[in-house]
Amino acid sequence: MGGTLVQRKALETRKIALTSSLAALYTVFRAIPVSKLIGIPGFITAGGMIAPVLGILLEPSYGVFAVFVGTTLASFIPGNGLRFFGLDFLPGATNVVLVSLVARGRRKEALLIFLVMIALFLINPFTEIFVGANLGSPPVPYLWLHLVALGFLASPLARDVRGRLTSGSSRQVLFGVFTLALTGTMVEHVTGGVLYAIIFGKGALVAWPAIFVIYPIERAVMIIGSLLACPLVLLSLRPLRDRLALHEAPI
Repeated sequence: MGGTLVQRKALETRKIALTSSLAALYTVFRAIPVSKLIGIPGFITAGGMIAPVLGILLEPSYGVFAVFVGTTLASFIPGNGLRFFGLDFLPGATNVVLVSLVARGRRKEALLIFLVMIALFLINPFTEIFVGANLGSPPVPYLWLHLVALGFLASPLARDVRGRLTSGSSRQVLFGVFTLALTGTMVEHVTGGVLYAIIFGKGALVAWPAIFVIYPIERAVMIIGSLLACPLVLLSLRPLRDRLALHEAPI
């Protein structure tokens, strides 16, 4: 029993150390601007590009803490302050939690989180369900790409992400990262939309048509960034990944 207790403490120490390191990594990416926010000052940052790494290596609770710390530290950088009354970490945290669940084979829970965030967006009076009338086109669902990501997550293509990540095949690892990056970045985006609508109320209504045009490009950039950065980081941390993330006991 004594040996088991020592092993548990050692494992917990490793998890805390890894969480601290990934919080620092997230801080760096959170400080890199990707595109300008619409309707309010500030930038969308590259934090979402590295989110799959946090989700794969960290359990959900540790991942949320790393995102919170990284977001808070990055907010002290000039021009990168908090815009949502200190709740700026929530979109990134939702991303990491969903990725962490999918990477651990808990896809049903991840789907539930995605569905809840979409429902919260749809019932908010300060969001738009259909966009297009102001753009000279027929009405198009604002969440069309989110629904594509949700369908992808529910499909057989996303069934064995855990196996892909540990397969040893570069192609399989890339597909696993793509699955996590696509679903993670889209749940992050819809969570940000919910937060934006709640905080800015009627003022958010004028921004949705412009966001609708821009967000697919932004999300594509995020996914490409994840495909470039995450496999390299995961490869360098493979021993830790195998020991702490994908072979841990069910959470």
